[in-house]
Amino acid sequence: MNKTIEINLHGALGKVTGREQWNLNVGSVAEAIHAINAQTEDSLRKHLFKRENAYGKYKVLINEKKVEPITDLKFNELTVQREDIKRVDIIPVLEGSFDFSMLGIILGGAGLLFATTPMGMMTSLMLLTMGISNMLAKPPEMPEQRQIVNPSSDPTALANSYLFSGPVNVINEGGPVPLGYGRLIVGTQVIMSAYDVRYVWIEDAGRVR
Repeated sequence: MNKTIEINLHGALGKVTGREQWNLNVGSVAEAIHAINAQTEDSLRKHLFKRENAYGKYKVLINEKKVEPITDLKFNELTVQREDIKRVDIIPVLEGSFDFSMLGIILGGAGLLFATTPMGMMTSLMLLTMGISNMLAKPPEMPEQRQIVNPSSDPTALANSYLFSGPVNVINEGGPVPLGYGRLIVGTQVIMSAYDVRYVWIEDAGRVR
């Protein structure tokens, strides 16, 4: 069933593997990705698993036709063996160029990389559903620290934290830390807060517990 298929890796994908065009004796897109990894010391997998690329979007074309969204999880066009595949194009898509034919987490995660095994197939389907949910629902963003000027003037800009209490009860990762010189009269800004649990011996009615 396997025959030579032309695999085209566009943009950065071609650079990390050293070649933009591959001719491989495979029967599916998943097998093609696995074969390229085997010949390039896992360079493609390492690139896709980098933090900045983990949720990147990639458009997959089979025979110059876009892979449509998959509604039936029992049928995955990227892993199924097909005799009519002659050419596969994998194209990185710039962030913001939204298209439902873009398969982000499937490629960026582990779906195609491990889809040759039954466990990998289940991983592929799980990552597929995660990718679709991420496309439909944008994750919430925390407000910037510099937006917090006066709690009474803009209460929506506050990110309340219950780790500590006091006049400044906001926490936001990545906020600016002021650096003062001379004698200043200023408030506080919490940089880090944590809980520490300790066990204390209590003497009650002649017993220690």
